[in-house]
Amino acid sequence: MYIDKDEVKGRMTLEKILDLVFTSTVSYKEIALEILSWMKDKALEERRIDLWVSRSELSRFINERFGRNRRSTAYKVIREFLLPMGMLMLDADRDRYVISREFARALRRLADSYEVWLKSRP
Repeated sequence: MYIDKDEVKGRMTLEKILDLVFTSTVSYKEIALEILSWMKDKALEERRIDLWVSRSELSRFINERFGRNRRSTAYKVIREFLLPMGMLMLDADRDRYVISREFARALRRLADSYEVWLKSRP
């Protein structure tokens, strides 16, 4: 991830956010954008307060949208990027994926830590 401070705005589209997060692999960014956008649309369409989809709904979407050739890449994006970064959360007890606020919280903690470091004296 490379963050150009001049590119960070108070209001950014998901695509612009993912441009900052996925700087090296365009296909990962495109897959992340499609998965997150579809999840949000599906959850809103189903009137789900928390933005979630079941594992089976996501599996069907991935199979239909990405097919056999890119299916493993889609799961890699979820497993190695969206979950660890906190954009998604797996609720295993309820068998569903949830769009999470942890990504935003992690960035705030990073900013807070940086501010503390700036104020510290050796």
